[in-house]
Amino acid sequence: MTAQTFRHEVAFYEDADDYLATTIPFLREGLEAGEPALVAVGPAKTALLRGELGTDAERVRFENIEEFGRNPARIIPAWRDFVDDQERPGSGFRGIGEPVWLGRDSAEIDECQRHESLLNVAFGDGPGWALLCPYDSGALPDPVLAATLHSHPHIAGENGDGSPSPAWGENDCPDPFAGEVPARPGDAPEIRYDVAALHELRGFAARAAAEAGLSDQRAEDLIFAASELAANSVVHGGGSGCASAWRESGALLFETRDHGRIEEPLVGRVRPDPTQPKGRGLWMANQLCDLVQIRSSDAGTAVRLRVALD
Repeated sequence: MTAQTFRHEVAFYEDADDYLATTIPFLREGLEAGEPALVAVGPAKTALLRGELGTDAERVRFENIEEFGRNPARIIPAWRDFVDDQERPGSGFRGIGEPVWLGRDSAEIDECQRHESLLNVAFGDGPGWALLCPYDSGALPDPVLAATLHSHPHIAGENGDGSPSPAWGENDCPDPFAGEVPARPGDAPEIRYDVAALHELRGFAARAAAEAGLSDQRAEDLIFAASELAANSVVHGGGSGCASAWRESGALLFETRDHGRIEEPLVGRVRPDPTQPKGRGLWMANQLCDLVQIRSSDAGTAVRLRVALD
């Protein structure tokens, strides 16, 4: 059945048979109705689905979420592009997305959980389409599985059956910037900056990148992202801020803090218009960095960038 509104479902599976019992009927129902489909999963799941679909796989678009969605903040823009490409009066379309895979660390999973809730904000007022999100209940921790019941209004069953999530509420859209990032090391170097010291901030980021051994391209990415965040602090965060950098778990982390507060839940997840002169900072940070964590409240805003070491 074609979705009349955005239908966001979680599907739990323990093995390949479970996985196929939910995803294949979902895809075949759409194919029979002539609905375009995008499947954003990892290579192993792509091979599994292609093998089961046979020649019908040619009618489905597959994308490797483990590449484009390494930073979870890039996933909503990818779905937005798909929706905008497919939207036609009276038409339906559907997708499968698996943002949490084995190997994700705790920071990435936390951002994935925020992403899942933001999907309801991003597409709740848009055209009708269905998004199925599989979760490996045989391998993922119970708290991760429990969190999906708060971000998905529906739980999918086998052969197209489903039920409402018992933990979902009509206004179940938590603040995506709530909480705190883990404390930075006490000996992490830091620099304070304002409009007159943005060049010093760029130099600080460049030294951190060089000391971490980033390639020239990745160093340029970090410097540009850091500069954009600092400019945001100057314009929106009270005119100044504090930055710090350190290495942790095979990555360089760079953090800015200021006295501003971010109100727009989808900031950094909406593709800027090419003609707009401002408002690109967090978007560019998401495109250039492997992870971006934003925490914001009346006490101020912290934005933490992660760039994996080469």
